[in-house]
Amino acid sequence: MYEANQTSTSRFRNNRHKAVANILYTYNTVTSRLQRILGEKNLTLQQYNLLRILARLHPEPACNFAIRNQMFDSRSDVTRIVDRLIKEGLAVRKHCCQDRRKVDINITEKGLSLLEEMDRLNDKMDGIVSSLTHQELEELNRILEKVRSST
Repeated sequence: MYEANQTSTSRFRNNRHKAVANILYTYNTVTSRLQRILGEKNLTLQQYNLLRILARLHPEPACNFAIRNQMFDSRSDVTRIVDRLIKEGLAVRKHCCQDRRKVDINITEKGLSLLEEMDRLNDKMDGIVSSLTHQELEELNRILEKVRSST
Protein backbone atom coordinates (compact mmCIF):
# COMPACT_ATOMS: atom_id res chain seq x y z
CA MET A 1 0.00 0.00 0.00
CA TYR A 2 1.26 3.47 -0.88
CA GLU A 3 1.60 6.14 1.77
CA ALA A 4 0.22 9.61 1.17
CA ASN A 5 3.58 11.27 1.84
CA GLN A 6 5.50 9.35 -0.83
CA THR A 7 7.23 11.46 -3.44
CA SER A 8 6.21 11.20 -7.07
CA THR A 9 9.34 9.20 -7.89
CA SER A 10 8.80 6.61 -5.16
CA ARG A 11 5.27 5.74 -6.28
CA PHE A 12 6.69 3.49 -8.96
CA ARG A 13 8.55 0.20 -8.66
CA ASN A 14 10.91 1.21 -11.45
CA ASN A 15 11.08 3.28 -14.65
CA ARG A 16 9.14 0.65 -16.64
CA HIS A 17 6.27 0.88 -14.17
CA LYS A 18 6.44 4.68 -14.37
CA ALA A 19 6.45 4.59 -18.20
CA VAL A 20 3.34 2.39 -18.35
CA ALA A 21 1.56 4.63 -15.84
CA ASN A 22 2.54 7.70 -17.88
CA ILE A 23 1.23 6.11 -21.10
CA LEU A 24 -2.11 5.32 -19.42
CA TYR A 25 -2.37 8.77 -17.85
CA THR A 26 -1.54 10.41 -21.18
CA TYR A 27 -4.07 8.22 -22.99
CA ASN A 28 -6.79 9.42 -20.61
CA THR A 29 -5.73 13.06 -20.98
CA VAL A 30 -5.63 12.91 -24.79
CA THR A 31 -8.93 11.06 -25.15
CA SER A 32 -10.65 13.49 -22.77
CA ARG A 33 -9.41 16.45 -24.80
CA LEU A 34 -10.42 14.83 -28.08
CA GLN A 35 -13.85 13.99 -26.70
CA ARG A 36 -14.42 17.64 -25.73
CA ILE A 37 -13.51 18.72 -29.28
CA LEU A 38 -15.66 16.04 -30.94
CA GLY A 39 -18.50 16.85 -28.59
CA GLU A 40 -18.90 20.10 -30.52
CA LYS A 41 -20.35 17.93 -33.31
CA ASN A 42 -22.10 15.48 -30.95
CA LEU A 43 -19.76 12.64 -31.83
CA THR A 44 -17.87 10.23 -29.63
CA LEU A 45 -14.27 9.34 -30.36
CA GLN A 46 -15.37 5.85 -31.46
CA GLN A 47 -18.01 7.27 -33.85
CA TYR A 48 -15.48 9.68 -35.34
CA ASN A 49 -12.94 6.87 -35.74
CA LEU A 50 -15.52 4.67 -37.47
CA LEU A 51 -16.62 7.48 -39.81
CA ARG A 52 -12.98 8.12 -40.77
CA ILE A 53 -12.55 4.41 -41.58
CA LEU A 54 -15.69 4.39 -43.74
CA ALA A 55 -14.63 7.60 -45.50
CA ARG A 56 -11.17 6.17 -46.24
CA LEU A 57 -12.77 3.10 -47.84
CA HIS A 58 -15.51 5.06 -49.65
CA PRO A 59 -17.08 4.27 -52.09
CA GLU A 60 -16.29 0.66 -51.19
CA PRO A 61 -18.28 -0.81 -48.27
CA ALA A 62 -16.81 -2.20 -45.07
CA CYS A 63 -17.90 -5.07 -42.85
CA ASN A 64 -17.85 -5.13 -39.04
CA PHE A 65 -14.73 -7.30 -38.97
CA ALA A 66 -12.74 -4.95 -41.22
CA ILE A 67 -13.87 -1.95 -39.19
CA ARG A 68 -13.00 -3.58 -35.85
CA ASN A 69 -9.49 -4.33 -37.12
CA GLN A 70 -8.93 -0.65 -37.90
CA MET A 71 -10.49 0.89 -34.78
CA PHE A 72 -8.25 2.57 -32.22
CA ASP A 73 -9.97 0.46 -29.58
CA SER A 74 -10.56 -2.99 -31.08
CA ARG A 75 -12.87 -3.79 -28.14
CA SER A 76 -15.36 -1.20 -29.36
CA ASP A 77 -18.88 -2.47 -30.00
CA VAL A 78 -18.88 -1.82 -33.75
CA THR A 79 -22.51 -2.92 -34.21
CA ARG A 80 -23.75 -0.46 -31.58
CA ILE A 81 -21.64 2.39 -33.02
CA VAL A 82 -22.86 1.64 -36.56
CA ASP A 83 -26.47 1.55 -35.30
CA ARG A 84 -26.01 5.03 -33.84
CA LEU A 85 -24.46 6.36 -37.06
CA ILE A 86 -27.34 4.88 -39.08
CA LYS A 87 -29.87 6.49 -36.75
CA GLU A 88 -28.14 9.85 -37.34
CA GLY A 89 -28.13 9.29 -41.13
CA LEU A 90 -24.32 9.18 -41.27
CA ALA A 91 -24.02 5.55 -42.44
CA VAL A 92 -26.10 2.84 -44.12
CA ARG A 93 -26.10 -0.93 -43.75
CA LYS A 94 -27.00 -3.37 -46.55
CA HIS A 95 -26.78 -7.12 -46.91
CA CYS A 96 -24.02 -8.15 -49.27
CA CYS A 97 -25.30 -9.36 -52.65
CA GLN A 98 -22.82 -12.27 -52.84
CA ASP A 99 -23.20 -13.45 -49.22
CA ARG A 100 -26.45 -12.70 -47.36
CA ARG A 101 -24.71 -13.40 -44.02
CA LYS A 102 -22.32 -10.52 -44.63
CA VAL A 103 -23.38 -6.93 -43.99
CA ASP A 104 -21.89 -4.00 -45.91
CA ILE A 105 -21.59 -0.61 -44.23
CA ASN A 106 -21.12 2.63 -46.15
CA ILE A 107 -20.78 6.25 -45.15
CA THR A 108 -23.54 8.53 -46.45
CA GLU A 109 -23.17 11.93 -48.09
CA LYS A 110 -24.28 13.42 -44.76
CA GLY A 111 -21.46 11.54 -43.05
CA LEU A 112 -18.92 12.75 -45.61
CA SER A 113 -20.18 16.33 -45.19
CA LEU A 114 -19.84 16.08 -41.42
CA LEU A 115 -16.24 14.91 -41.74
CA GLU A 116 -15.57 17.81 -44.10
CA GLU A 117 -16.97 20.19 -41.48
CA MET A 118 -14.84 18.51 -38.84
CA ASP A 119 -11.69 19.26 -40.81
CA ARG A 120 -12.04 22.76 -39.31
CA LEU A 121 -11.37 21.17 -35.91
CA ASN A 122 -8.03 19.68 -37.01
CA ASP A 123 -6.04 22.56 -35.51
CA LYS A 124 -7.73 22.00 -32.16
CA MET A 125 -6.99 18.27 -32.34
CA ASP A 126 -3.39 18.88 -33.39
CA GLY A 127 -3.13 21.40 -30.56
CA ILE A 128 -3.20 18.55 -28.04
CA VAL A 129 0.48 17.95 -28.83
CA SER A 130 1.38 21.51 -29.83
CA SER A 131 3.87 21.83 -26.96
CA LEU A 132 6.13 19.31 -28.70
CA THR A 133 8.66 20.23 -31.37
CA HIS A 134 8.77 18.49 -34.74
CA GLN A 135 11.77 16.49 -33.55
CA GLU A 136 10.04 15.52 -30.29
CA LEU A 137 6.95 14.39 -32.22
CA GLU A 138 9.08 12.17 -34.45
CA GLU A 139 10.79 10.69 -31.40
CA LEU A 140 7.49 10.17 -29.58
CA ASN A 141 5.99 8.40 -32.61
CA ARG A 142 9.10 6.23 -32.97
CA ILE A 143 9.01 5.23 -29.30
CA LEU A 144 5.26 4.52 -29.24
CA GLU A 145 5.52 2.39 -32.39
CA LYS A 146 8.40 0.50 -30.78
CA VAL A 147 6.30 -0.15 -27.66
CA ARG A 148 3.40 -1.47 -29.78
CA SER A 149 5.64 -3.70 -31.89
CA SER A 150 7.21 -5.37 -28.83
CA THR A 151 3.97 -7.08 -27.82
